[in-house]
Amino acid sequence: MSGNTHPEPLAPAEPTPTLVDIAPSKRPSRLSLVALIVGIVAFVCAIIPGLSFFAFLPAFAALGLGIAALAMKAPGRGKAIAGLALGPVALTSAIIVSVAAIAGGVAPTVDQAKPQPLVETSTPAAPATQTPTPQAAEKEGTRSNPAPAGSAVEISDNSGAIWQVQIGATNLNAGDVVAAENQFNDAADAGFQYILVPVTYTYVGTESGTPWLDVTIEFVSAAGTTHTNAYVVIPNNHNDINEMYTGASATGNVVIMAPSADIEKGAFTISTLFGSPYFVKVV
Repeated sequence: MSGNTHPEPLAPAEPTPTLVDIAPSKRPSRLSLVALIVGIVAFVCAIIPGLSFFAFLPAFAALGLGIAALAMKAPGRGKAIAGLALGPVALTSAIIVSVAAIAGGVAPTVDQAKPQPLVETSTPAAPATQTPTPQAAEKEGTRSNPAPAGSAVEISDNSGAIWQVQIGATNLNAGDVVAAENQFNDAADAGFQYILVPVTYTYVGTESGTPWLDVTIEFVSAAGTTHTNAYVVIPNNHNDINEMYTGASATGNVVIMAPSADIEKGAFTISTLFGSPYFVKVV
């Protein structure tokens, strides 16, 4: 028997286990927090008139975020539930506040539109000898009571009188004059005719003025339509009058294409840019 000894073979070393961090991600918990914050924003918007009309957007967002957070079984379950609950609450509150705001705005309008009850009063009979009081005539220079043809009209502003304007004798059928002045002038449209009227301007202000810039002459037909200066060449056009100073006077023609029907029943208006028109009879 040999005295040599053989070493026993060593057993293979067992592998050392590696620890893996299987802790849940914090990202879902942030989703729960976002659901809660959006739900709070939705509720605040819902209770403020005006913003309540838009609160449904964050309300639905909070509802969806809450459901998503719960479906992922993430930490922060309480926050997700709170956000999920605030969504429908905000939506309901928004509807109530919005309806109340609309009703509150309509109610005053409806109240103002309601007719007031009539109070019946008895009027004592007038004595047999009493004559009715004649109604005062409307102020001269209005459409219902135009000033006579040829009247001189004074135009004023905040500083006082600035222009005196007088419309002369009107040529109600000036088609021949327009045609003779320039061969390229267009004839009047069907149912219309040219009227030519001389206008005398006198500047009575303290500075200076240009009549065709400061004063507007228009024709108002018997039917109530308004007609302005026609774009044709005419003799002595009032647009050719230059700037005038205190005391200066000049006369120029104004041409207007007006409806032929009842043309003699129309009226001229004299006005400034921001002033009320003054009516003068055509004839």
